[in-house]
Order: sequence, then structure tokens, then C-alpha cells
Amino acid sequence: MKKREWIILGVIVLAAAAALFFLHQRPQKSGYTVAVQRGDTIVQEFDPLKDQTFHVDGDVGGLDVEVKEGKWHVIHEKCPNHVCANMGWMGISDTILPITCIPNNIIIYLKESPE
Repeated sequence: MKKREWIILGVIVLAAAAALFFLHQRPQKSGYTVAVQRGDTIVQEFDPLKDQTFHVDGDVGGLDVEVKEGKWHVIHEKCPNHVCANMGWMGISDTILPITCIPNNIIIYLKESPE
């Protein structure tokens, strides 16, 4: 490759990296809460910006949720397949799928707070 092609390629890579950085660094909005729903009932809501750990009772034993630095995940659950713990960390920018524990009948999802 010629020198000019390397420079163009470098500029494109830097622009893509900058765009990804700014998209990932979305400001943490306080207009959101995270809801923990068991069946048809929301049993707990929490602020994703406040670090905490809590337990939610489920159909087969429940689960523990850790909230840290604007993200949350299941750290321990009593169910046979452990899918919800293996889903990993979720955050305000990772809202495509909720954390779901089918054996415990629990769903953890982001919702917009009423203003």
C-alpha cells in the first residue's frame, strides 16, 4: 500500500474508534429505573446508578442481583440451568434483552421513570 492509503486507512480507523467511544460513553440518565418482575407483579425497582446487592424470591429459590457503576447482573440463583447468571452484566446502553430466569419466573428489565 502507498503512504497515502495508509493515512486514509488510519483516519478511518481513528474515526470509527472515536465514534464507538462516544456511543459507549452515553451519559448516565437518572430518568431510568430497573424493574424486577415476578410473574405479573413488579416486586422491586432500583436505581441503576446506586451500588447495591439484593435478593429476590422466586418460584424455585430466588436470585441475588448486584448493581455496580450503572450496570447490574445476577450473581447467584437457585435454578437448574443458571442461564440468568450467565447473561452477564447489563447496563442502560445494553437494553435489548432483559435478564430472564424462567424457573424462578423473574424478569429484570430497564424502564423509564415517570416524570
